[in-house]
Amino acid sequence: MMKITKRKKITLIILGGIIGLSFILYKPLINYLSEQAANPRGIIGEITTKIWSSYFEDLSKWTISNTELSDVTHVLDIGYGGGSNVKNLAELNKNWTIYGVDISEESYKTATNLNKKAINNGKVKLSIQDVALMNYPADFFNIVYAIQTHMYWDNPQKGFEEIYRVMSQDGVLIVSSEKDKIDYHMDEYKTTATLTLLLKEIGFREVVEKEKEKWVLYTIRK
Repeated sequence: MMKITKRKKITLIILGGIIGLSFILYKPLINYLSEQAANPRGIIGEITTKIWSSYFEDLSKWTISNTELSDVTHVLDIGYGGGSNVKNLAELNKNWTIYGVDISEESYKTATNLNKKAINNGKVKLSIQDVALMNYPADFFNIVYAIQTHMYWDNPQKGFEEIYRVMSQDGVLIVSSEKDKIDYHMDEYKTTATLTLLLKEIGFREVVEKEKEKWVLYTIRK
């Protein structure tokens, strides 16, 4: 039988402790990261929003490319995160005003810094608000974007009801996301069928799904 030295015993104890601690901390860590994704805050939140600025660039551009942008005056970006979608919209140089809401102060700071010029020119107006309780007038926005965000809302039904309220009569809501994020974070409305049922109960008249590899996009008409 191979003799275990004192050094090996210590190594095994330390390794066992690390493995045990990993199991203990795994769920709290996952929960913490999920909370940060939903509402970035503190130094980790600041880092998260800056990562988002580049990470969601391609998803944002694909989403915008699948949107009809004629006769648009007011655009709303729900959960603007790091501000990359706002930036991509502003760079189109359309004759519109882009509004944005997010519940995170860190998102507001990062997105404001990224879109400083457009904000100073009055083309972009960002605020800290909850999607379920916005201070905009009814029938105001021609297009509303919700990119990689609806799976983090506390109450998706109330969020979509409030979006319905602020959309113009011929307005369009664009919801897009990585499919695996929806599967992981949502308990309800994670399938096209259940989401469509909810949206039509609220009053939306049409929901069209489009997929591209790991992404999904819904074009939703009032």
